[in-house]
Amino acid sequence: MNNPTGQPLFPLPSHPLLPPPHKPRLDKVRSWLRSRTGRIIVPLVALVFGIAIGIASLLFYGLSGEGTVLLVPAPGKGALIIEADKALLTHIVDMNLRDAGMPGHISNVAVDLALGDQMTIGGDDGFSLLGIGVSKHFTIVVQPYVSSCVLQIHVLHADVSSIPVTGFVQSFESHINQQLQEKPSGLPKGFQYCTTGVRTTPAGMFVTYSATPI
Repeated sequence: MNNPTGQPLFPLPSHPLLPPPHKPRLDKVRSWLRSRTGRIIVPLVALVFGIAIGIASLLFYGLSGEGTVLLVPAPGKGALIIEADKALLTHIVDMNLRDAGMPGHISNVAVDLALGDQMTIGGDDGFSLLGIGVSKHFTIVVQPYVSSCVLQIHVLHADVSSIPVTGFVQSFESHINQQLQEKPSGLPKGFQYCTTGVRTTPAGMFVTYSATPI
């Protein structure tokens, strides 16, 4: 088509046409988080995630019930009494908790002894779950007793964050009881020693032995 005026048939825009700017994705996310739906769903997801972490941590140990209290006879008269103080008992317990296969990093192990025949072990167990560091406080109550001239221990209660668990109790008992099979070194020779009694005080644990000349 001829254009005698020399003017363009269609008006040219004053500015070049550009595609409309896209709204950043982050703005959409922020807008959704500020919405009523976002304010409801996000806390629910956090709650479910926290519950999942708690359940998974329990699976590390395995749920179980309580142990039964053993009837321990009163210590009889013996020729020898040996004391194990709290520092020694804490060291023994700390080693055996690790050897028993308790998951995570064991720290802050402490031993408290009651007057009679019970010992309470406390500490913290830290581990990583889904990349998140988790720390749980554990409590184990044990009872020392004598069986066939040998000092032994029996777990009465074990919990993690006040939830009863005993996934590692048998292994823990076995490790300590194997060590207790050995008689203390440095005793006078020429005697056969038999463990006859055990008692605990806040200061430590006292083990009584009888000595029979060979």
